[in-house]
Amino acid sequence: MGRLQALMMVAASIVVGCNDPQATTNARRSEQVTTTATASPSVAPSASHAVAPTAPRVLCSPTTGRALAKTAPTRVDASGNKTEAKIDLKAAKITWLDFWASWCGPCKEEQPRIESFAARLSKDGVDVQVLHVSLDDDLRQLQAFFATSSMKNSLWLSDGPAREGFLASLKMNPAPALPEHALLAQDGSMKCFIEGALVDGDYVELAAKLK
Repeated sequence: MGRLQALMMVAASIVVGCNDPQATTNARRSEQVTTTATASPSVAPSASHAVAPTAPRVLCSPTTGRALAKTAPTRVDASGNKTEAKIDLKAAKITWLDFWASWCGPCKEEQPRIESFAARLSKDGVDVQVLHVSLDDDLRQLQAFFATSSMKNSLWLSDGPAREGFLASLKMNPAPALPEHALLAQDGSMKCFIEGALVDGDYVELAAKLK
């Protein structure tokens, strides 16, 4: 074989290698994989992104260690009269203490609901006395509220050591996030302590706790 023929054979083998169908297929596959990997595919939400169901509300907070203070609050009426008001737990099967303030919107919004619940409880065989306990610092705010409301009197805990002791006996914060509610039996035991405003759907659970 001459030198020219040998060079021609080498050139032919190079051309065949560049046009190899398998080599072309592999090149295209590599481009396809690369393109797929760098694109933004539409991915279905996985279970890890599912929204967890909301836990049902627990109406009554723990009652252990909560007791009614022996300190008597002050009763204030619309005319400004102030008298000592000893809380008589024997006056009803359940004594409902509604801690509120005239500046507290949710407190005022739920007061008709409290009265409605008390009336329903009475019809269901649970005699209840509702006592509103104001935590207003300024008595003038409370009296201004009486002037525009059907409520004409309330128990009142003036700011100071007496209030702090009263709230501490119920394991309430010195400046609680109102409203809060303490429902006590005639023997002084705590039947239910509620942190936050009531909603209409709370009645069934509350009635079951108090019966």
